Amino acid sequence: MSIPVALFFWGFAGWLIAQRLLKPIHLICQTAENITVRGLDQRISNIDTENELSRLINVFNCMLDRLEKSFNQASRFTADAAHELQTPLTILQGVLDDAIQQAIQDQQETQLLVTLSDEVQRLKAIVRKLLILAQADVGQLQLRLEQVNFSELVSLTIEDILLIAPHLTVQHHVKPNIMVMADYDLLNQVIQNLSTNAIKYNTENGTIVMNLTIDNSDAIFSISNTGVIISKEDQDNIFNRFYRVDGSHSKRIHGVGLGLSLAREIVIAHRGSLTLSQSSDEFTTFLLKLPRIIPD
Repeated sequence: MSIPVALFFWGFAGWLIAQRLLKPIHLICQTAENITVRGLDQRISNIDTENELSRLINVFNCMLDRLEKSFNQASRFTADAAHELQTPLTILQGVLDDAIQQAIQDQQETQLLVTLSDEVQRLKAIVRKLLILAQADVGQLQLRLEQVNFSELVSLTIEDILLIAPHLTVQHHVKPNIMVMADYDLLNQVIQNLSTNAIKYNTENGTIVMNLTIDNSDAIFSISNTGVIISKEDQDNIFNRFYRVDGSHSKRIHGVGLGLSLAREIVIAHRGSLTLSQSSDEFTTFLLKLPRIIPD
């Protein structure tokens, strides 16, 4: 009995030693798994021993210091650049609007000025998106939360689609009076981005299907459109910034690839989720979930 007991104690002692030696490695793995763009301030608690593991932790923490500094500098640059561009673009827009009013008699000149004005509007929209994304990156996206009738917002969007794209068939089912706590303007931008994509990337005389329902404590909004199938590679990258789906049809459509990335960041800030749920021969479907206000 003495030999088995001795083996048991030796085995138990070996297990304790192994656990103690592996604890720093577990800490490194746990911290690395939790690091995101909003968690670059996390660091690994150092151990008191002077060994290779302690040195590895110091190197890892120093690397995170450099990453956090570089990321903050990039975010500040994006936000500062977007902010500084807003004023000159607004002034340019005003000058062009005045010039259009004064050039009414000259049709060719008016058309040129209108084209320039449209491009300035596109630049202003891009700058606004970059500013929102930069704020979201550092967790400073300001939400003016209020009770929003999600059902009414979706219904208004359906009316807009019918006016903008009368050649498309719009099918819809909207459960009335679904309320969410949200920033109305930002949530409206999300719905507008999704509906605009459903129009732009649709087929001729295609179909858009919009549904708004509830599932327990969530409001579930889905929008589907006929069109070209999104490949698996594109599905993995479709929410990345400046990413555009490859294809001849996509290349003919204006855009810089910020809409879906912006929409997802806004939804995440509202404690919701936005996913591409399917892309098949029939439909491409995006699914948006938001916490809803449950009536008393």
